[in-house]
Amino acid sequence: MLAPFQIRKFLDLSTGHLPLSDRGHLERYARSGGSFGLTCLSGPHGWFVHVPLDPYSSDWPGSRSLRAVLVLARNHDCDYVLFDADGPVDAALRFFDDDEDE
Repeated sequence: MLAPFQIRKFLDLSTGHLPLSDRGHLERYARSGGSFGLTCLSGPHGWFVHVPLDPYSSDWPGSRSLRAVLVLARNHDCDYVLFDADGPVDAALRFFDDDEDE
């Protein structure tokens, strides 16, 4: 008999919801082999980020904007956020130009 499986949800958003500093943190984490920061995968068009149970954890040096996204995702029972260059924009969240920081 197969073990029960779990289907997980993710929040799909534009990479424009990430300030420059968070984009750098996610890239450094992906290149570090997971030695610090949020668990994430990096690709040519964005990041797939695990949402921690406590989005306010001091383990992550991310911005207020990223924490707002993580809280939004957790409030909607999402385990991940897909930050995609072509992803949707949420008018309730701050949007950043490619070279803009918080």
